Amino acid sequence: MRLVYVQLLTLFFVVNEAAAQFNTEPVVTVNPSLSVNQIRPGDSFKILVKAEIDPEWHINSHQPLEEFLIPTVVKFDSVPGVEINQIHYPEGQLRRFQFSEQPLSVYDGAVTVWAEVRAKRDLPPGNLKLSGKFFYQACNDVSCLAPAEAPFEITAAVVDAAAPVAVQPESNEGELGQLQGERGAENQISALISGKGLVVALLAIFIGGLALNLTPCVYPVIPITVSFFVGQASGRIGRSFMLALVYVLGMALTYSLLGVAAALTGGVLGSSLQNPLVLIFIALVFVVFAAGMFGAFEIRMPAFLNKLAGGSKQGVFGSLFMGLTVGIVAAPCIGPFVFSLLTYVAAQGDPYLGFLMFFVLSLGLGLPFLALGTFSGLIKNLPRSGEWMIWIKKVFGVIMIGVAVYFISTLISETLYVILLTAVAVVGGVWVGFWDRSKASFSGFKIVKPAIGALLILFGAWTSVSAWQQANAPQMNWQPYSAALVELAKQENRPVLIDFYAEWCIPCKQIEKTLFSDPAVVRKSAEFLTLKADLSKDESDEVKAIRQTYRVVGVPTIVLLDRRGNEFRRFTDELVKFKPEEFLEVMEAANQ
Repeated sequence: MRLVYVQLLTLFFVVNEAAAQFNTEPVVTVNPSLSVNQIRPGDSFKILVKAEIDPEWHINSHQPLEEFLIPTVVKFDSVPGVEINQIHYPEGQLRRFQFSEQPLSVYDGAVTVWAEVRAKRDLPPGNLKLSGKFFYQACNDVSCLAPAEAPFEITAAVVDAAAPVAVQPESNEGELGQLQGERGAENQISALISGKGLVVALLAIFIGGLALNLTPCVYPVIPITVSFFVGQASGRIGRSFMLALVYVLGMALTYSLLGVAAALTGGVLGSSLQNPLVLIFIALVFVVFAAGMFGAFEIRMPAFLNKLAGGSKQGVFGSLFMGLTVGIVAAPCIGPFVFSLLTYVAAQGDPYLGFLMFFVLSLGLGLPFLALGTFSGLIKNLPRSGEWMIWIKKVFGVIMIGVAVYFISTLISETLYVILLTAVAVVGGVWVGFWDRSKASFSGFKIVKPAIGALLILFGAWTSVSAWQQANAPQMNWQPYSAALVELAKQENRPVLIDFYAEWCIPCKQIEKTLFSDPAVVRKSAEFLTLKADLSKDESDEVKAIRQTYRVVGVPTIVLLDRRGNEFRRFTDELVKFKPEEFLEVMEAANQ
């Protein structure tokens, strides 16, 4: 159980009853083309393979995030006189789905794969047939079809070496070099908004923005900035509010554009996050950030940048300019937090999400300025800067260490990940909450300090307890599928539960962790013969026979047989959303 890290995607194979009749239409249509109108011996050219994907489906990219996932691959048939050299695949889009918290690298809409090809000098003139297969696995938001292949073929004319050749416009090399899978009509941000967690994430980012105001780089400038608004407004609340609002909007513009830029340029980072060396480097960066928060060193901005950002100008434009450049002054303290958010947004590759997250961050940063600028009398109630602000940096340092552990979570075992995360939370909580001797001039600090420490300790305890509960959850008594066992259960007048799964099927694992680990379901399963049928090797004769016998096209599929050996109920994609009590009712009915 990785509590903080995102749980991988899911593939797999779940279709409705109609699909079980083996007559589903292909969801991927492949159209090959050449970069030239005809081929000359000795020339190099390109073969473009464009796949049109049904809008309701997506396919895995060429480099999925996990080794067990089935990638998209193009294979060309061997042709005498033609050399197929390097094959180029576009970057995958990182998208989230209902069955997973971690993004999945996929293609949707339309995607073009192209190969560098060379015609040998002894290639004879005439018609040349170039063919191959496009291997893929298609999935929707809750299920996947079986791995499939789409054959393609194109015939080209081989002409004399002196004949003219025209380059086809759609094969522009610059465009191919930057080629990305084209997005479907559905916007990622709408899917994220409709899913779980985005509102909570935005709330956390907003609170994080508020908390960043307490850092030593931001807090001391709040009174100065607010005094600027009040002085410009000459006692008029409306004028003061407008200046503060323009300041916050300038800040929002800067950070929002930063988020959009990170998303638009994040394709390289998104794919790089699959590289262990990149993950280790990012983790080390956060460790360095943490060391800075703990006081090992201090990051200072160049004097000319501080002067540029701090130079006050009059009126609305002055407020806007201060808002646009406030990030320069605050960078040494808020940089680590912004960097972590930039890393996440870049990995998502969604400019709408990048804009939204950084806009919410800037609202959190700007809310105190807006409130204090409008009601300037409140500023006298602010605590004075002091040693407690150094303590705030230490709290952020502990969080940075936790983020570093998160980034290496996929490189270490589950047990080690839980141990490290628990240790960071508990040790950090004891240190910043109870061991650290920082003090403050306001009385509330005596409550806030141990409260933050206690929250960190509780988080660490919750992490370890949750991991222990998952490791010790009740398990069903599964046996490998056997036709003989099914026949024996029929003779014994015993119902049968068959779980058709695959090693790479993440929804299967989700069902195992939720539905099949429910204590009531486990107890009830003792009345059944519970079998697991492994369909991982889809091309084996044994798997084909099982699939044909039970009409299974996708996984997860659960089949319940009654006491007479007849099929009582079949579950496919709807099982992921099934509640244990609903499944218990079906089990009870099957056992009548």
